[in-house]
Amino acid sequence: MAGMAVLNVLATLVGVGMMIPGLIPEKDEHEPVVRIAAGLSSDESDTTAGNQPGVALYDIMGRTVGWVDGKKSTVKDGSFVDIKVPFAKGVGTKPAEYISVANGGDDALCIAYIAITQPDGTQKAWYGDMAKACGADWYHSLLKTGDDDYQPSCIWIDRNRSNGLRFQGLGLHFNDFAATDERATQLNENRDLMCNAAPRFRMYENFGYKDYIPFFNPPLDLEPKTLTDSDPGAVMDKSRWKMPKEGPNVNKALIDQGPSGRKIRRQTNGPALFGEATNSSVVIISTSPNHSAKELCESDTSRGFDFVSSSEHLFCDMEPKKLWPVCNDTITSACFDAVSSTMKPGKGLRGRDSRSGQIPPAKHYTKTVRWG
Repeated sequence: MAGMAVLNVLATLVGVGMMIPGLIPEKDEHEPVVRIAAGLSSDESDTTAGNQPGVALYDIMGRTVGWVDGKKSTVKDGSFVDIKVPFAKGVGTKPAEYISVANGGDDALCIAYIAITQPDGTQKAWYGDMAKACGADWYHSLLKTGDDDYQPSCIWIDRNRSNGLRFQGLGLHFNDFAATDERATQLNENRDLMCNAAPRFRMYENFGYKDYIPFFNPPLDLEPKTLTDSDPGAVMDKSRWKMPKEGPNVNKALIDQGPSGRKIRRQTNGPALFGEATNSSVVIISTSPNHSAKELCESDTSRGFDFVSSSEHLFCDMEPKKLWPVCNDTITSACFDAVSSTMKPGKGLRGRDSRSGQIPPAKHYTKTVRWG
């Protein structure tokens, strides 16, 4: 997996000292509050919205703090739901460190960020970009956060895993995603510490929100000033990856389930992830420099509509994950015409591109969605 620039990783690490007020749910003095935010598109019919997921919280030793059932109600496009999680009977008011999130129905949800505020005022947040870097199914989003209008990608979870989506839910250890330059550097230099340590973060194929997730036992030590792992080897030591004792919601296979689940397949056309159109019937044209058509096409795990980046002057045909130039005064054939939303044929034999020898795809979109 290609490395991510240090500052980009730092931008996606939201922790102590880097809280974004609009991102965090308000405190409830009696129970933790979890915010699940959906990505944002510009057309409500082409939406990242989906069913409200179920949420479960666990303490430092993987013991249940509380849970809330998933619902078939919708987390609206570009919006969020704040879920108050009552403490389970007999647990007192233990602080939550681990969280699991699983889709509450068959309407796929694209999550831009997850945040939590505990009764003592402790706040943590986590962007979908972290999961994208670890192989989650993802797509661009218009949602902006913070003073610098950062636009996190959103990651898909889906109960029936339709449309090539692979994951029903995720588990993560909030405390391990604190924002320091040193932390970002450590995760850049050893991506396994973020993506391949099951208790820290993992996407799950077969998962219910009441399923217990792995936890570190004994707990990890972090450096007090830099919040880096004191012993990276301990993070990857599977003998420290524990599950609670046997019970109805204990699935020990979750420890060994790989970070990417099923073998990654290139996207094929079918019912759309957004709304009712097919993936091949809509094209999105974005003017945002944060939205890269090249990144979409070079990622085996991106899922969504065909995409044009005006800033890159590139068009990503999402089915074969093939990049084509956008037409301009210099490039007038075998290119995407952003005015008519069509592909122009090449000048070679049978319309082939004279540069690559490939035949440009025929595109007949029923809708062009413009972002920006």
